[in-house]
Amino acid sequence: MTTDFDPARLESAWARYTAKATEAHAPFISYFNEGATTAQIESAEREVGCGFPPDLRRLLSLHNGSGDHQVLPGWELFSAERIAEEWKIWADLYRTQFKPENYSCDPSGPIKGDEWWRLRWIPFCGDGGGNHLCVDMEPAEGGSSGQVITMWHDDARRDLIAGSLTEFIEIIADDFERGALTWDDEWGGVYESNQA
Repeated sequence: MTTDFDPARLESAWARYTAKATEAHAPFISYFNEGATTAQIESAEREVGCGFPPDLRRLLSLHNGSGDHQVLPGWELFSAERIAEEWKIWADLYRTQFKPENYSCDPSGPIKGDEWWRLRWIPFCGDGGGNHLCVDMEPAEGGSSGQVITMWHDDARRDLIAGSLTEFIEIIADDFERGALTWDDEWGGVYESNQA
């Protein structure tokens, strides 16, 4: 299943999220890179061998990553180039370890569980420790192409976080507005308020 992309919906959610984050930490917006060009996005898609969902393309066009700052709750936002680099690491592991060893995963939600990592799971952010959120371009029956899922490097659990990247941004914008998220100076990023 695919969902229709509404750029205004994504941009509204992103504006809400960045407004609250900037309110919590004034330099927040300065941590983002300038937007990716169409050529940069298309180059990354060619490297990955899969088109990105339109909401990821739009977010990259607004901000091509965030450097080392955890601008999403516990996550660094990757640039188009970094997405391709991280995907290549997983693709190499897929071919040399996961497939030969017949690893599988433990999905929660409409996520295919017959492999540890799939070539159409595109990592768009990371925590610096080898864990990612991915857009899942090959969901199980009942899922949505472009849904956001967890990818833990040392844990088989895979959870559905949101039906799309747009929905994910809406969730974290809501979380910030209700006080569940804050900027943590010690960790240098956005985290759950109880960790601050």
